[in-house]
Amino acid sequence: MANRLYPYYPAWDNTKVSPGITALQALCKARWNTGTYGAYVNRTMRNSGNLSVHATGAAWDMVYKDEAQARAIWDWFLHNSKVLGVCELHWYAYGKYGAGYRCSRGEGKYGVKIYTSTDNAGSYEGNPNWLHIEIDQKMANDAALLRRVWAALPYP
Repeated sequence: MANRLYPYYPAWDNTKVSPGITALQALCKARWNTGTYGAYVNRTMRNSGNLSVHATGAAWDMVYKDEAQARAIWDWFLHNSKVLGVCELHWYAYGKYGAGYRCSRGEGKYGVKIYTSTDNAGSYEGNPNWLHIEIDQKMANDAALLRRVWAALPYP
């Protein structure tokens, strides 16, 4: 099976948060009582002159309660990465330097990279209790589809 192409390089300014991210925020809040550090913002990425995926409206920084909750959320999104259209997922507090999933590396755990001191997402020194998630344009633009897919997926 071919890996999915990562769709957000280069990123663009969509001027607002996508309906899919708004739906995802509500679904995660209902299931896990998550919070938010934000979604849409037109800015460049840390340590880069490139536009952040947050500018596309298809990214969200989700606040979790503790490591056990982060693990449950991380594992569930990885397990369902393809069907939910997850393109990128970062757990900045994983291990010492964090971990990141990217669809172009493979689905689920095959797409995960464990970061090191010299190869990381650049944000592990920030707030430790958030996951960064990006969804593809199909899910970002169709909140009803995202909700239907979410509802059809088993959750322990």
